Amino acid sequence: MAAPRLIIIGGGVAGYPAALRAIRLGAEVTLIEKKNLGGVCLNQGCIPTKVFLHTAAIFWEMKRASLFGVDIPKGEVNFPVLLDRKKKVINRLRAGVETLLKSKKVKVVQGTASFVESQKVMIQETGEVLGGDKMIIATGSVPSRISIPGGGKISLLTSDDLLEIKSLPPSLVLIGGGYIGVEFSQFFNRLGTQVAIVEVLDQIIPTEDPEIAKGLRKILEKEGIQIFTGSRVEKILSEGEEKKVFLATPSGPREVMAREVALTVGRQPFLDGLGWGKIGLKTEKGRIVVNERMETNIPDVYAAGDVTGGVMLAHVAMAEGERAASDALGIVPSPSPCAIPRCLYTSPEVACVGLTEEQAKAKGEIQVSRFPFRAVGKASLMEETEGMIKIVAGKKYGEILGVHILGPRATDLISEASLAIELEATVEDLAHTIHPHPTLSEGLGEAAMLLRGGAIHLP
Repeated sequence: MAAPRLIIIGGGVAGYPAALRAIRLGAEVTLIEKKNLGGVCLNQGCIPTKVFLHTAAIFWEMKRASLFGVDIPKGEVNFPVLLDRKKKVINRLRAGVETLLKSKKVKVVQGTASFVESQKVMIQETGEVLGGDKMIIATGSVPSRISIPGGGKISLLTSDDLLEIKSLPPSLVLIGGGYIGVEFSQFFNRLGTQVAIVEVLDQIIPTEDPEIAKGLRKILEKEGIQIFTGSRVEKILSEGEEKKVFLATPSGPREVMAREVALTVGRQPFLDGLGWGKIGLKTEKGRIVVNERMETNIPDVYAAGDVTGGVMLAHVAMAEGERAASDALGIVPSPSPCAIPRCLYTSPEVACVGLTEEQAKAKGEIQVSRFPFRAVGKASLMEETEGMIKIVAGKKYGEILGVHILGPRATDLISEASLAIELEATVEDLAHTIHPHPTLSEGLGEAAMLLRGGAIHLP
């Protein structure tokens, strides 16, 4: 019996994991990518931004090295070297993906795929037509844009542009205070740029617990970042090399001058050139509509990752890609994970999973604990005591509904909380789990202990 033929459109973090999963299930896989393997995450998102943030964190630590008994001459950031390192890291990881696909005998085709019919696509650059038994669309996303008076006449940067900027601007306004805007704000600010964030909603990182967002805002403002929430940009005008940004804020009109202005209002699914209308593919608000098994309305055509417009996170896209490949090849996937961690790589970090306090309250009676990092020995010796671990749990049974962390290594700590929610653990379970000392993870155990008789290291 011939191996089923699977065509995957897009080689990002949904596409290439889908290819590897399909190969393991015995399929013959062709992966079509018009630019670079690794997609948004590797080339314009997760990896390059974290390269930037890691440099900013090292630079910041140098400034306070004397706290740890280390004398370091005044340092400076060599921006061209940083850009070169970013490129080297991306190339190294991209080569790793290429090698992995080659070793598994995935056929990689460079080009832009457009549907001819539901089981056939044409490569626009060559005219080659490829057919498959099953199709997976994983074309990713692009930076979102909004219309601003005056913005059409002024060069507004995107998050992609900020990663390619050749020198540090003296000042920068970021329109959008979600994850993307907040991460860039701290990177540029720590390297000497005067930064302002403008967010139309009432808090930065609007999808997260307000208490955590408030704590992060306080830290960013302490570092010198201006933050305008509940505010919108009315217009932008040029004044020589500078740009004047006119704001409507809760306290009245404001004006902010900056050398550069960037749109960091999120990302949107990318469907351009796909020819989805030819096959009657159902879309809604610019995204491909799928069910929980990643099936579209067209038989044997699946979609995964950012193009479906759900939670636009790399680890979600990976899981969806594998799910789509499994279902396409007749393996009924396990239920979708209920615990999806959300990570922000500022310093201190933010990591959340499950329901916010407000969301949990809407579902029933709850109990909440807050354990400060100042009471964690490891955080104290690291001189990183700002922030807390917050646990939201059911009142009656103590089931863990949400965990929200603002503090050092939060993005690593959240995995334990994700597993706890996935396994329907209770605060009793977490409180009785032995956490090694001295570690930051002790804070999770003590946050649970607060709901079960009291923590060890709080009065």
